[in-house]
Amino acid sequence: MRKLLYVLLFVGTYMVSAQSKTIENMVKFKVKDSGSFLDDANDVDGYYFFYEVDKLKKGMREYAVNILDKNLNDVALKKFIASKKSVLAANAFNNEAILFALFDKKAKTLTLKGFDKKANPKDDIIVTLDKKVVRVLKAGLNLGNLNNLLYPVKNKGFILVLPNFEGKGTGYSLSFYPSNENEKPWTYEFVPREKRGHHQITPVALDDKFVVLTDVRVKGMSAKREFKTVVLNSQTGEKLFEKLYDKNDPKLITNAFISEDGKISVMGQYYKPKAKIAKAQSLGLYTEQFDEKGEVLFSKRISWQEDVSKFLPVKKNNKLKNIGYIFFHDIIKTQSGEYYGIGEQYKKTVSALGVASGILAAAAGGVQTGGYTQLTIKDVYMFKFDKDFNLTDVQVFEKGKSRVQNLVDYGSPQLSAYMIKAIGGFDFVYSQRDVKRDRFYANFIDYERGDKKKKKNKEKKKSRFVFKTIIQDGGELSVDNVELPKQSRYFRVLPAKVGHVLLLEYDRKKKSSSLHMEKLNIN
Repeated sequence: MRKLLYVLLFVGTYMVSAQSKTIENMVKFKVKDSGSFLDDANDVDGYYFFYEVDKLKKGMREYAVNILDKNLNDVALKKFIASKKSVLAANAFNNEAILFALFDKKAKTLTLKGFDKKANPKDDIIVTLDKKVVRVLKAGLNLGNLNNLLYPVKNKGFILVLPNFEGKGTGYSLSFYPSNENEKPWTYEFVPREKRGHHQITPVALDDKFVVLTDVRVKGMSAKREFKTVVLNSQTGEKLFEKLYDKNDPKLITNAFISEDGKISVMGQYYKPKAKIAKAQSLGLYTEQFDEKGEVLFSKRISWQEDVSKFLPVKKNNKLKNIGYIFFHDIIKTQSGEYYGIGEQYKKTVSALGVASGILAAAAGGVQTGGYTQLTIKDVYMFKFDKDFNLTDVQVFEKGKSRVQNLVDYGSPQLSAYMIKAIGGFDFVYSQRDVKRDRFYANFIDYERGDKKKKKNKEKKKSRFVFKTIIQDGGELSVDNVELPKQSRYFRVLPAKVGHVLLLEYDRKKKSSSLHMEKLNIN
């Protein structure tokens, strides 16, 4: 299965209690230009759809924003006119408003077009872009990798992240745009002093108090990288503190969360001193907790050799035997104070498609544009921690293999996974908490391969797509598989109200989208 932007699925026969809806007159539509209105627990309050409805004169187009409630009833439909050169680069919802970022490469602008949950429009914001920024956005759109452009701050506003070329190297700029009159805009700019310092930043957690960033400084094409965590005040944009993971204490931070009492926790992997993270194998998992001044309140190391080996086979070189690596998509805290890490197994392998493309490119006198390697993704690993982050259990849930072409071949499997996650290449779809019942659901798309040959006296197993839900209830984990037979249409799985899933199918010939809300087979 190859899953980057689209999931090719069609609803199966094992779901019940379906609700459905059809949206017509979609002249041009991409399934990624739709989404759910989510609260803190990822429960759903409604849905939005952005699409083109008509071609006008002089290079203009008519677009529509269609909003539905959580039961697929119409809430509002609003239309507006923009240039045909406009491309939806990003969108975000902050619980009170939705913001679309329309990129016009010819005009060198980003138009931030906002609507409330009733689709009432807000004033447009025009951001003029430097030509170097335009090149970066164009390259990102070609790779389908602009997921790190726009971020919501709940009930406050939105943060736009752009590269900054004013210094000797490449820095970054964060601009906060409020969605209500009680908040004030701000901008935080980082301008590097190093000539060859190229900084890549990703917000990994943010709320009405803090913005937590991972900052990776890359020196040219070398394997040398510098990692740090940066924390800003989300109300003013002021930098509160930063934590540098230098050569004596190298770490790769991939997750973060902010507790209700204002404590900041980060989680990732740690390495031996002077290790090059782009190439080295980590020693284990790491978590650290800070206060708003950056003082360390708590830290914990979970070694592959000493701790994880009690539950999984670990080789002498710290690699998981017959497993490869595990990428953690989410960390969920239960009401009892325990934590669950939702992980997915992966390996970096040679891509037959990449090799074949390279041979064809060489024969034609051209250059190979894609990678020769891929991530091979497989089973789900659920890590359970107590309130002090001691590892207490690991459970494995089998899942079929999927393969995703790497964007670049150099670097460690961990860095490849970091980039593939940014473009939605893993099989993980979303997690959802049922606060009333103290449950959570971890949801994946699973491609179960059939038997190549029919076994003696046994029926041949057919390949199939499956929507796999792992349910945590009362400290116990269980799994529910829902069959999704493969079809040749564009499809996407969206979060729905608790205990349900929404399946979106776009029919290019009919220029319409069909929505099917289905109840999962759980009590």
